[in-house]
Amino acid sequence: MRLCTVTSFAGVPAVAVPTGTRDGLPCGVQVVGRAFREDLCLAAAQAVEDRLGVLTPVVDPRPAAVTR
Repeated sequence: MRLCTVTSFAGVPAVAVPTGTRDGLPCGVQVVGRAFREDLCLAAAQAVEDRLGVLTPVVDPRPAAVTR
């Protein structure tokens, strides 16, 4: 979510797309468009996912539930 803070403040559309991992760290691409061109951002994000596939985390980043 932090990646989109500046673009939200500036009022331009943006989308972050995960692209995989490198050396165990997550990698991604952020697409930023001109004002009112959400359609181009979403189309670019779709093109990235079409090329690389939809990536999902291997490890659940949420803390494990405590059971009693």
